[in-house]
Amino acid sequence: MERSLGYRIKQRTRTRTMSLLLVDMDGTLREPLSGHQYFQHPKDQRIIAGVEIAIRAYKDDWIMVGITNQGGVAAGHKSIQECIKEQQYTLELFPQLKEIYFCPDFEGTKCFRVTHHNVHNHSKTKWSGQYRKPRSGMLQLAMVRHKHTWQNSRSCGRSSHRRRRGSPASRHIF
Repeated sequence: MERSLGYRIKQRTRTRTMSLLLVDMDGTLREPLSGHQYFQHPKDQRIIAGVEIAIRAYKDDWIMVGITNQGGVAAGHKSIQECIKEQQYTLELFPQLKEIYFCPDFEGTKCFRVTHHNVHNHSKTKWSGQYRKPRSGMLQLAMVRHKHTWQNSRSCGRSSHRRRRGSPASRHIF
């Protein structure tokens, strides 16, 4: 029996899984408005020119999450609360992002996930000690949470040395 085109499209859409885009935040999507190396306050950030166009290309078919080291917390330049507010403001700037994972310590033992409405502490997982990039703890946590693997995930960042080497996800997107 011949199926209608509408039925076939609906079935294909239903069975299609979205891919996961893991995006490095600082220097890739956002930069300080003040011109300083680091954000001076949560709203001291802007979208880097051209990023909106690149992000739009992935909007419908990809789950997008941010990944960022936030060593300024460990260095005493900002508090965890200020860092959370930075990520929340970034989610306002980039509503396409589902959430942002950040590592606030130099040892890579802590990880927080900021969504549009909540903050979650993921520090006590098997990836504790591996959260700080270039280690892959935040990437692995995001992939597990979204039921993805390296095969259906991609990561992007501002330079090739910052991406996890050896994984299919290490393709540079922008």
